Amino acid sequence: MPVDPARARYLADAVATATPARRIVLLYDRLWLDIQRAQAAQDSGDGSGRDHLQHAQQIIAELLGSLDVTAWSGAADLASLYSYLLRELIGEVLEPRPGRLAAATKIVSDLRTSWQQAEAQLQGGTPAQPAAGAEGREAVRVG
Repeated sequence: MPVDPARARYLADAVATATPARRIVLLYDRLWLDIQRAQAAQDSGDGSGRDHLQHAQQIIAELLGSLDVTAWSGAADLASLYSYLLRELIGEVLEPRPGRLAAATKIVSDLRTSWQQAEAQLQGGTPAQPAAGAEGREAVRVG
């Protein structure tokens, strides 16, 4: 589906002007969407699931590559979690396994919630409630 140029510009501006914490939340939104699309493609027998999984892998690789593991005590654990997700998504491309994407979706959803809460704390407020949980949240397109 072609993207309306005005919408594409709006999204690009939203990402460009977002705080670093907000950008991470947006990446999690897109990661969640990619995994959901991959699952839907697999469920319908559509081969496009591989493309969505590869995009999700790129997002995780970017998150992992930009993580400073010396910045805080939990960073090494987060790096391990990113590595686990990356292995699972690669494994799903090579050998699909029932439940694997559901588990990855849960992890991504939980990480997104945590980052959204951190973002709200940095802004001195309380986190906005997401539209819905992993069961029906409409994710923001960032790429």
